[in-house]
Amino acid sequence: MMIMRGWRVVAIAVTLLVACGDDRKAPAVADAASPHPDAGRTVVERGRYIMNNLGVCTFCHTPLNPDGTRDLTRLFAGVDCFIDIDPGTPNFGCISTRNLTNDATGLKNATDTQIKNAFLNGMRTDGKAIAPVMPYYIFHNMTNEDADAIVAYLRTVPGVNHTVQPNEEPWASINNGGMPAPPITDAQIPAAAAGNASAARGRYLSAKVGLCIECHTPMAAPTNPVPIDMTRPFAGGRVFFASDLGVQSPPYPAMINVRNITPDATGIAGFSTTDIIHAVADGKDKMGNAVCAGTHGSGISPYAALDKRDLADIAEYIHGLPPIVNDTSPNCAGPPVP
Repeated sequence: MMIMRGWRVVAIAVTLLVACGDDRKAPAVADAASPHPDAGRTVVERGRYIMNNLGVCTFCHTPLNPDGTRDLTRLFAGVDCFIDIDPGTPNFGCISTRNLTNDATGLKNATDTQIKNAFLNGMRTDGKAIAPVMPYYIFHNMTNEDADAIVAYLRTVPGVNHTVQPNEEPWASINNGGMPAPPITDAQIPAAAAGNASAARGRYLSAKVGLCIECHTPMAAPTNPVPIDMTRPFAGGRVFFASDLGVQSPPYPAMINVRNITPDATGIAGFSTTDIIHAVADGKDKMGNAVCAGTHGSGISPYAALDKRDLADIAEYIHGLPPIVNDTSPNCAGPPVP
């Protein structure tokens, strides 16, 4: 459920300079079995939970300390040159993440509508397009209530004065002349089993307000305006540098294949819902090996703090996905997890 791309995004990014989207003025209708209410959580607390855990926003928008932990004194202050797709070329390849704090260099002067238009529709507060490294094409499908909760929480984040480094090419051209990627549609997301309310909630949590589908779906062809191949949802096969995923090589492999998480023999056939829960929250697969991403089971893992019911719902949905043949081996085999 990792959300960062390496250099392979450049072909898709350039394609998006001429890609056309559909009407993205309002988020799509949520599943009939809507996400369960957060018992005891206020609207602000729901927004905090989405941003810090479900949506893993901290993973991209909060700088790291030298020891690899999140610098919580600069929570959501943005990251300069978050990804560099061409480290060997000066002034080319860097994309930075936005300062989301309540400072003039962040979102303090943005309206609620502008903020929602950014994370739902891919339009910056200055009216320019956001490169699809930001998965707004997934978040577009969250409920209005959750979108409002995110904004309510953002208004409480302490301001940090940080003007992020400007994006370099090819990202600058997307910002200045491109169109946002169109959202994935509800029909493209695999359905939950009929009558299974837990799986229906898991579908929402993993494919509309969370990012399992974004990271575990293969990259689309460069001619496709949507960055991920929705003909093979959750089939894995994305390749990342270990550093892109918040882990170090060694002990992890230098190049990491994202796992096929459909119940095929090339994926996670034989995994129980309990096995899936352990992989998501504890970073431990069925064989006892580490799941190779900082989002899972590490010191900076946002998924380690997911609600037990949300974990169960996600696992129920993933367990019932249609199997897709896609051998992503060699699968990541990190160090054994105690």
